[in-house]
Amino acid sequence: MKLSTTTEDFAAYYTSDIEKIRELAAAGFRYADLSMYNNEAAAYMHDHWREDIKRLKEEADKLGITFVQAHSPAFETLETLSPTEDPVEKTAQTIRSIEICGELGIPMTVVHAGVKRNTPQEETFRLNKEFYEKLLPTMEKTGVMVLVENVGIADNNGRFYMNSAQRLLDFMEYFDHPLLGICWDIGHANVFGPQHDEIVKLGKHLKAIHYNDNDKVKDLHTSPFLSTLDNDDAMRGLVDANFQGPFTFEATSKIQHKLRRFEKQKGQSGASLPVARAYEKALYETGKYLLSTYNVYED
Repeated sequence: MKLSTTTEDFAAYYTSDIEKIRELAAAGFRYADLSMYNNEAAAYMHDHWREDIKRLKEEADKLGITFVQAHSPAFETLETLSPTEDPVEKTAQTIRSIEICGELGIPMTVVHAGVKRNTPQEETFRLNKEFYEKLLPTMEKTGVMVLVENVGIADNNGRFYMNSAQRLLDFMEYFDHPLLGICWDIGHANVFGPQHDEIVKLGKHLKAIHYNDNDKVKDLHTSPFLSTLDNDDAMRGLVDANFQGPFTFEATSKIQHKLRRFEKQKGQSGASLPVARAYEKALYETGKYLLSTYNVYED
């Protein structure tokens, strides 16, 4: 497997994707997930966006970085709870993110499924199909696959979540299009327990992963070996599933990013770029160790 991580690792320090991939390369990574999760696609919502993407591609080539997957903007596609969130604008940004993938040769991007209060499975599937169908013309034009991701949230307030392999597979069958696949988030699944069998069950539909750790309670997105994840269970699942995609971390330390800026009188510090760089190098070595241990590391 190719060892990859997300540009989101340096979102707290840079707005420029070029600066972010420079940091990934400095840490040792040669493969990257282009994250547009936190509105980064908004920066490309102008007439000359292809010129920006061309410069990003040129810098990636110079650094020896290959983009292997992406993450499109996150928003509540079925039920907008924030008064400042415009679903029409977010959908346009999502379409642009797919176009960006097409320009960069990125084969796939994650687009979260939506949920809605007091909405059972059948209706949730129907509404999500309507949303993903808005993306289909761009998917088919670019050849970019859209991936539905499992979440680490149990059903609540009548909301039906894509939180298991079977639910994801049922939606794949319901939507029935070759450009829709599955991204399995290891940390999200960790909330529910062992996941070897879940990973294997996904079969041919499993196209990408997000690898991270947590305490089985909060979605912390920390590096493996820092919390409760059974790495052997997860890694054996990927090997036994004959997973052929990149091994992509989504393990940006939320603990570090949520710390307040340095306040001497309170003894608090946070968002330290030197610490982030050290963390990134350790993340690279951790990933290489994991993959090498299971004889699946690929240069």
